[in-house]
Amino acid sequence: MARRRQQRNWREELKDLFAMHRGERRGFAVLLGLCILAAGWITWEQWIRPRSMKDGEELMIAWRKLQSDPNGHNSFAQRRLPAITPVAFDPNGLSVDQWARLGLSERQAASIHRFEERGGRFRTKSDLAKMRVVDPALFALWEPYIQLPDSLPRRHWPRWEWDKGPTSDGTARSDRAGGRSHPVQTRVELNTADSAALVAVRGIGPSFARSILRYRERLGGFANLEQLAEVPILRDKPDAVQKLRNQLSIDPDQLRRIPLNTCTVEQLGPHPYVGWKVAKALVAYRNQHGPFKNVADIAGCALVTDSIRARIAPYLSVDE
Repeated sequence: MARRRQQRNWREELKDLFAMHRGERRGFAVLLGLCILAAGWITWEQWIRPRSMKDGEELMIAWRKLQSDPNGHNSFAQRRLPAITPVAFDPNGLSVDQWARLGLSERQAASIHRFEERGGRFRTKSDLAKMRVVDPALFALWEPYIQLPDSLPRRHWPRWEWDKGPTSDGTARSDRAGGRSHPVQTRVELNTADSAALVAVRGIGPSFARSILRYRERLGGFANLEQLAEVPILRDKPDAVQKLRNQLSIDPDQLRRIPLNTCTVEQLGPHPYVGWKVAKALVAYRNQHGPFKNVADIAGCALVTDSIRARIAPYLSVDE
């Protein structure tokens, strides 16, 4: 009895597992039919359908010809190429007719022209081989006639002596090991340099140069190289600032000074070391006590601290 009860329970569970309403049964039947069709098609393609020449034998014959050809791949491929007689040529700037005589179609030549119009240029033979419109077999036929080097010579960068000046007679220092002369890098004057001059300095890119020039304009020039650390893009880069200090110089005569006895709040307030609050206080102090006799007299203004006075003093003048 117990065994029969177990069998009955198993059958009930199996029925519950496959219990489906009419829509589900139809969907299951369609899905099962598609699976059977897919399995039958795969079986036919893989094992039953007879093979034709186009499917494999032709490829095997071609492969055997390649293997038995003493000249290898290029000789066999050249049988499919147009009958051309290559001559020595430089691929840069060729016309459509010249490319046609070398075996390219008008469409392929137009593709190379578009590459050149965008600024492209063939510097080595491999540059031409990388063009998609150039068949490898055709390039192999051209290669002995291309008037370009196989590769470019390695570029040798000069060794700069950043912290050392020229020798006493004004000539460049020479390398101790080989006696070769190297140019001496001169320091760039920071207050007169333009963007191009700054980018030429090692460690300064276009973004660094723009930020340095913007801050220089706000300051009115750099009074010392320590102020580089105040440039927004360099504030968290002390190592970069230290390297730049070895390549730059400062000319204090290039500072743009503010006339302390005639300036307005609008002229004094935008300076990074002053601000509007201190500018108003300085103008009010001047109006109350008269013109400043020297720059040090700004210490009499209550809002001018020793730190502000030390930083702003190079940018002020009392000359009328």
